[in-house]
Amino acid sequence: MRRFRFVVTLFLLALLMGCAGTRKPDPEMQRRVEYVKGAMTAVANALQFYYNDHGFFPKGMATLRDADYLALAPDVEREWDLKYYTGGGQVMMVEAVSRSTMPDGEGHKIIYRLPDESWEGYGITEFP
Repeated sequence: MRRFRFVVTLFLLALLMGCAGTRKPDPEMQRRVEYVKGAMTAVANALQFYYNDHGFFPKGMATLRDADYLALAPDVEREWDLKYYTGGGQVMMVEAVSRSTMPDGEGHKIIYRLPDESWEGYGITEFP
C-alpha cells in the first residue's frame, strides 16, 4: 500500500511539473507588450532629459508632450494609461495599465523599474 501511494504521488508530481510553465504567450499579445514597453522606455528617457534640462521632473505627461520631449503613438495612449514615479532626482518606475480599448481588455499592468532595469507584469511574468 505504501508503494502504491508513493507511485501515485510521483505520478501526480510529474504531471504537475509537466503542466507548470507550459502556457505560451500569444504572439499578438507579445507584440502588444513589446510595443508598450518601447513607449515606457521612451517615457523614462524623456523624463530624464527633461530633468537634466530643467532640474526637476514635469508634473505630468502633458508637460512632456507640450515641451516636445515625448511623442507617443495615438494607439499607445488609447490602449494604455501610462504613469511614472520619481524620487531622489531619478525616474524610479514607469507603469502601464491597459484600458478597455486594449484588445486583451482593461486592468493588465506592466511595470518597468528603472533602478534595476527590471520588467514585470502582463506578458512578461504573468500570462492570463
